[in-house]
Amino acid sequence: MAYCSSIPRRLAYYLHFLAALLLFPWFLITSIINALVCGRKEDQIQGRLAVITGAAQGLGRQIALELAKRGCHIAVVDTLQKAAENTAKYLRDTHNIQAKAYLVDITDYHQLLAFRSEVLNDFGVDVTILINNATIFRISDSNPVRHEEIQNMVTLNFTSHLWMNQLFLTRMKELNRGHIMAISSLSALFPADYLQIYAPTKSAIRAYMASLRAHLKCENYKIRVTTIMPTFLNSRQYEKDFVDLSGYESITPCLDSTVAAEQAVKALLQGLEEISLPRVASLTYKLLEFGTTWQRDWFVRCLSPKFHADELHEKLKQCSDKNGDIQTSITVV
Repeated sequence: MAYCSSIPRRLAYYLHFLAALLLFPWFLITSIINALVCGRKEDQIQGRLAVITGAAQGLGRQIALELAKRGCHIAVVDTLQKAAENTAKYLRDTHNIQAKAYLVDITDYHQLLAFRSEVLNDFGVDVTILINNATIFRISDSNPVRHEEIQNMVTLNFTSHLWMNQLFLTRMKELNRGHIMAISSLSALFPADYLQIYAPTKSAIRAYMASLRAHLKCENYKIRVTTIMPTFLNSRQYEKDFVDLSGYESITPCLDSTVAAEQAVKALLQGLEEISLPRVASLTYKLLEFGTTWQRDWFVRCLSPKFHADELHEKLKQCSDKNGDIQTSITVV
């Protein structure tokens, strides 16, 4: 009886697979036409206020520049006070906008509460653009990692997104407008064996943003939610050293952070829900989803260079010490 009852389930599974297979060409063609022909107009954001975490340098700084070009005021949030102040000053000097640096540890919820009140008082306008960009990158395999490092990575890479969104989303709902962007990673689509802490936090961001987007659409809110999944970026020397030493340079070279920021901001303001950088990675991921688990694992394993995480970590530490980079085990985008 149990065997007979499982037959409809198996049949339903194969029917769903067949339907997906038949519909895939239509989805692909319409996506290409939409991308090449039906260009979307960007939302106007002049005079609006954006909060960007990790905006003192790297990708966050480049995103701030892209928004400032469009007349958007910027709250630069970071733990690197001097770099954040320099970024804010540069934005004020080169664009006719307001910009201010805020020294905030986004892993501390009480600091975020204080920051929300402070930024509203300083600018006098509501935050309607939120960019969750700050992140920690660390190499890790199945070998033990100190629990403090694990907790810090999970809190900064994922939990802080929940906190930031909850603090500013309520007012966006009242205004019925807003933009929220999260910087995830290609590791959310292609998890590697050396990113056993980092990749799950980025996958969690992607899943959370999809859930948030579905809820806002169901409730008919005009709030745009965008997830960006970039490959390795050239914004920090540590990450560039990692790509060079690990052998990834020949597979997925570092993407220029300026290009990544341009694509990310365009996606945000054009209402795109989710993009990978490079864009072709999303197509590769969708094609792999038609395969079995062992086929996907085989594909990722074939493309992944072979190295020992601890040995590579030591080499990266030596490079960091040589270059005078204070980030020896992590890098903040």
